[in-house]
Amino acid sequence: MTAPPGLQAEDRPDFERALHQALRTAEIRGALRRDGSPGDADIQRLRSQALLESETIATAAAPEYAAYLRQRAAAGATAASTAPVASAVSASPTPSAGVGGPLSAVAVLAPALAGASTVAFLLLGGLLRLFDSQRELSDALLTAGLTSATIAAVTLAAGVVCLLVTAVRHRTSAPDQRPRPWPVRPHRQPRRPPHPRPHPHPPTHPPYVRRRDDAAVATARDAWLRALLHRGILPFLRDRLKMSHTSYNLSRISQKSEKGST
Repeated sequence: MTAPPGLQAEDRPDFERALHQALRTAEIRGALRRDGSPGDADIQRLRSQALLESETIATAAAPEYAAYLRQRAAAGATAASTAPVASAVSASPTPSAGVGGPLSAVAVLAPALAGASTVAFLLLGGLLRLFDSQRELSDALLTAGLTSATIAAVTLAAGVVCLLVTAVRHRTSAPDQRPRPWPVRPHRQPRRPPHPRPHPHPPTHPPYVRRRDDAAVATARDAWLRALLHRGILPFLRDRLKMSHTSYNLSRISQKSEKGST
């Protein structure tokens, strides 16, 4: 069985379902009963004949099928073009992303290390100053302690400024999550919800486009299946049943003539 010209593989089940629907109609069932052959074997015979002649049947609905293919291709192209935009929007970092990484760590650790060094230098220098033989070393340690104290003070001030700047950035960039109260109108008028905020994305955002395109594709598919059923499959089955009915009548006439001659 060969597929009709241009009929794609994913559309073959639709063709077979339309054929099954045609074989189950009252018209075809009644024609089979008139021929004296309403059994499943005769239905399968008609089905096999229709599948073998599927090329001819499908050409009867070629315009509708071409329109269906164009609509489906356009919907696929639209989905493919809007998918990168949607993924880029969803993956875009927030304004506060990356703020306070290594800089915040340095701002916290530097004052602590400098303060610990200051305490160690001053304590050790003070102990050594008690001995006259270690006066030079104690002076050097005390000088290093004062230097460390200065560094600790500077880095602490810088860390506080850095933390304040980070807090301000987070506060200004974070969206307002608090529910907004509805406006209260005088004279006990019924409250109305506030106007919705404009959508951050244009109307061509993928969900809107997908719903619109899916509806157009479904409409084109239904038009093709109707044309395939009424202009292609049913006329083919009627023609085959007419031929079968004619051959059946001819066989009965020949049998009667043979009985009459005997």
